[in-house]
Amino acid sequence: MNIEVRDVPPRAVWALEQAGVHPLLARLYAARGVVSPAALDEALTHLLRPDALKGAREAAQLLAAAIAEDAPICIVADYDCDGATACAVGLRGLRALGARHVSYLVPHRVEDGYGLSPSLAERAAASGARVLITVDNGIASTAGVARAKELGLRVLVTDHHLPGEDLPAADVIVNPNQPGCAFASKALAGVGVMFYVLLALRALLRERGQAAQPRLDTLLPLVALGTVADVVPLDENNRRLVAQGLRRVRAGHMPAGISALFAAAGRRAQRASCFDFGFALGPRINAAGRLADMTIGIELLTTDEAARAQELASQLDAINRQRRSIEGDMREQALAQLDALLPPDAAPPAAIAVYHPEFHEGVAGIVASRLKDRLHRPAFVFAPSGAAGSEGELKGSGRSIEGFHLDGCRLHPGRQPL
Repeated sequence: MNIEVRDVPPRAVWALEQAGVHPLLARLYAARGVVSPAALDEALTHLLRPDALKGAREAAQLLAAAIAEDAPICIVADYDCDGATACAVGLRGLRALGARHVSYLVPHRVEDGYGLSPSLAERAAASGARVLITVDNGIASTAGVARAKELGLRVLVTDHHLPGEDLPAADVIVNPNQPGCAFASKALAGVGVMFYVLLALRALLRERGQAAQPRLDTLLPLVALGTVADVVPLDENNRRLVAQGLRRVRAGHMPAGISALFAAAGRRAQRASCFDFGFALGPRINAAGRLADMTIGIELLTTDEAARAQELASQLDAINRQRRSIEGDMREQALAQLDALLPPDAAPPAAIAVYHPEFHEGVAGIVASRLKDRLHRPAFVFAPSGAAGSEGELKGSGRSIEGFHLDGCRLHPGRQPL
């Protein structure tokens, strides 16, 4: 069997072989960007330092002040696995570091849409929150952040998505992809960004001698799950976060919810792998955000009661089976449309967009991804909006090929962004 690995840096292969790595593995590692033996060291001591992440120190100061004031904190999450794990990391970590009043809100995909909206900011303020933290969202929520500031909330945005031309007027922004951030890993998932904020907060509290120093490595199974499920590049820093999380899961050190998900998926935690996170656990959590309410997923990841975790994991398993059924029907309908529109031997157009009145908006992104993979073209899937008062409106989701970002794309000059 011939194995061809292209674009392999010869110096990296040589360095890895000199460190005792098998020649075939050395070529595979080098092709994936591992260019030195040090990159294979999974020790936490080699993680990038939080003080290199722009805004992390200021975020720590904001949160330390909130803890000292006993100010209520509200986390606004996203409705995918990355957002759910980021929320769970924030809830668990802040409570461990001394915050007594930490709650969360998660937008409903259909009713609220994506990110921090003005209505969510109003709900957070009405709940009594004085500090608002976004996780895995917020970098595009200029209106929502502005409304939160009008209501007197201090706002910390933690996100990893690419920013637009205008940044939200938050008190602090932590995002490795924001302008001026020199953090070496631009591939942190939302859960990774929140984890780094907690590392910065613990370091600040240690400097001030204000609190006991809890072990934050207990959060690494959640960090690993969210990182793999969000399909961010596993660069050197992310590989360490994921490897350390998997190591703890295999040893049985994980939240009750992750253990229950392994059982519901029929997988063995003692042999946990990235495959389990990406194709067994992650989809079950994502299903809640697509068809139901991500509150189920966040409650699962934050409970310490095994019986409650098993109950919630069973609910997610049932929702995921429903999601697979809907996805299969939508995929068949979408492919039938394409077969009817495209001659058998014709090259596909530059981009694909499909719509059907029976499509479900919560599954549009998955079907768009399947079309993108099949035709190697940017793909968009549209469905009727299920939000109240939105009769006649469509909602869509797009997935693109490598090298072509959808951020900022427009349907036509002068029209609204996709």
